[in-house]
Amino acid sequence: MKSKNKPLLILGAVVALIIILYFAFRKDSNQHKTVRSSEAENVIAPETFHGIPREGIGGDPDLNRQKNRWSIPADVREYRISQIIGLPHTALDMMESEHRKKWSVAARDEAASAETKGVRVVGYLSKVREQGPEACNGKSEIYDDFHLWITESPYQNKNEGIVIEATPFWKEHFPSWQLITFEKLAFEHARVRVTGWLLWDQEHGDEVWKSRGSLWEIHPITKFEIYTGDGWHELADKPM
Repeated sequence: MKSKNKPLLILGAVVALIIILYFAFRKDSNQHKTVRSSEAENVIAPETFHGIPREGIGGDPDLNRQKNRWSIPADVREYRISQIIGLPHTALDMMESEHRKKWSVAARDEAASAETKGVRVVGYLSKVREQGPEACNGKSEIYDDFHLWITESPYQNKNEGIVIEATPFWKEHFPSWQLITFEKLAFEHARVRVTGWLLWDQEHGDEVWKSRGSLWEIHPITKFEIYTGDGWHELADKPM
């Protein structure tokens, strides 16, 4: 009797193993679920922004072009903050603050593997700071960036989070992106969801583990949402 049941037991064990592996793979693949953006075609990228070229004025023109991406990513992948911090950067670290035209092939490939991606990340807003004149913004006294820090858990130290940046083009596109509004949300440690482009910003190497967890940023952000009791809302939809 036992010998007759043995093949059935083996078959049952194999089926159970297949089911476990299927759901484990499914769970892992969903960590980077791709979402198609219906808004990508609604923003037409200009040649310049108020006379400021995409390569900026001064600094590293190749880096500035990445910061001045004036289009919405057509496809975005969902990441956790810890996954962004953990993105490969061994070759990039070796370049330190060198301009991109002097980067090794390995560093270029490492950056390109991430910077071609649109991402969407959920986190908690912990700090906001308005920047001064920068090369990417033509050293303008008017058009500047907002640096925002988001962390994976509320009240987590910002040196364990990442920097996201609201750039002049996108601030003009979304008039509700005001400094006072972001500061209020940071004070509340609001749960937020941001969409934008990944960027390796080699200009801030001395800040890692002091005021940020990585040189990987979401820069620029192209969408900013806030979580309330009835779900996610774009910043403009939330009464302040």
